[in-house]
Amino acid sequence: MGYKVGFGKHKDETLEWLFFNDPGYVRWMVDKGVAREFSGIVRSRFEYLVLRAMNLAVPGKCRNCNRPISRMRLTKNASGKLAQVDFLCDKCPQIGGSRPLVTMPAFFVPDFFKSNDKRGEKALVDSIKYAFYGKKMRMTQEKMVEFFDEPSNFVNP
Repeated sequence: MGYKVGFGKHKDETLEWLFFNDPGYVRWMVDKGVAREFSGIVRSRFEYLVLRAMNLAVPGKCRNCNRPISRMRLTKNASGKLAQVDFLCDKCPQIGGSRPLVTMPAFFVPDFFKSNDKRGEKALVDSIKYAFYGKKMRMTQEKMVEFFDEPSNFVNP
């Protein structure tokens, strides 16, 4: 079951929907402390989802060395927006690309990038979906809830 946001521009959407469709809005909610607007189980679910969204355990192996994936490399384009997402291990050198940032795999685009980068957020979420499902995937509400409720999808679930 998904809990609806209940306010703002996404008031009729579920919390899980936000992570897959507008993670920048989720980040704004966290930065502004909007979770205080939620009560009881909705607030608990939101905090649970945020924690999981920041601790993805991307399946598969590093394409360079075959070790487990533990990092996400994000590359900027000339305008400062997210251009490319790669998943790799923590041992391989970070070569290639311009202006990369290496971080833990997560649903959020770090401050390193220009804000309000909807195309970059979509590229990041599409890369996450591909890494977990091996193909382009349309996420139903049921699939979104299943994703967040599956412990193997996260580091320290």
